[in-house]
Amino acid sequence: MKPKQFILLGLPGVGAEAQAIALAERWQVPHISMGELVRGAIAAETAIGIEARPYVDAGELIPDALAIKLIRKRFEQPDTMLKGWVLDGFPRTLAQAQGFDEWWAAVGQPPATVAYLKAPPEFLIIRLLNETSEKPPISAIRERLESFQRSLEPLLEHYQQRSQLATINASLSFAEVASALAQLGQEDTGAAKLIRDEAELDALLASEPLLVVDCMASWCGSCKQVTPAIDKLAEAYGNSVMVRKIDFDANRQITKRFELKGIPAVMFFKDGERLETLTGVKSYQEYNAAVTRLLARS
Repeated sequence: MKPKQFILLGLPGVGAEAQAIALAERWQVPHISMGELVRGAIAAETAIGIEARPYVDAGELIPDALAIKLIRKRFEQPDTMLKGWVLDGFPRTLAQAQGFDEWWAAVGQPPATVAYLKAPPEFLIIRLLNETSEKPPISAIRERLESFQRSLEPLLEHYQQRSQLATINASLSFAEVASALAQLGQEDTGAAKLIRDEAELDALLASEPLLVVDCMASWCGSCKQVTPAIDKLAEAYGNSVMVRKIDFDANRQITKRFELKGIPAVMFFKDGERLETLTGVKSYQEYNAAVTRLLARS
């Protein structure tokens, strides 16, 4: 499982920053805001901050080279390399996108998923009017949105050509948009497919006589060591035992429900009753023996 790496793009009013914060919290990965990076650099009076201040004071974008330098400084920290990240506010220009892509590939990292939060201008105008107390003229808001859209088009084309772009309907409710974004992060997990949520887990417990569930997370190094064994179990016992994975980050309540002491935790169920749990990294032989015991009880 590769780390989740997401860039959120969208016009003012779509709620990209709020969705980025929620998504990062859901997956327990860093949320990186370009706006916060710039403000932090200015407040700390770093060399980048001192150089960026005149542009910010003038209400202008900072130069591409400066933006890339700032983003690289943050992304060189271990948490982003190891855990993944959710980014908003960058890139703002095609040069920034290309510069970041080239550097990120050079350090051996896979391309990010780019989610474009799309909503009609009329919808965004109403939302922006409701968010401000000054009530600027609608014509001014419309002009701002049109200008932003023009600057966004080259980025969308760039990521579309690189097969990185996914479009999300941002005129839906916050929860619906958040759910759509979370589904983008559900990658192919191998032979042992992913259980989406606790409701699906309950349905499987009610319908499957023999069930094996691996509680894992994309950032967990130990989980990655266990994954090949779990997939091998799914292939070996596909006709007699259902073997699945469940994402710990999206379903943290199951830790308390099943009193798990850590992850990875592989649970073995018969007729909905948990008979055994193997916590930590185990060999394939140990998992296979647990399945053999499960079959013996049937």
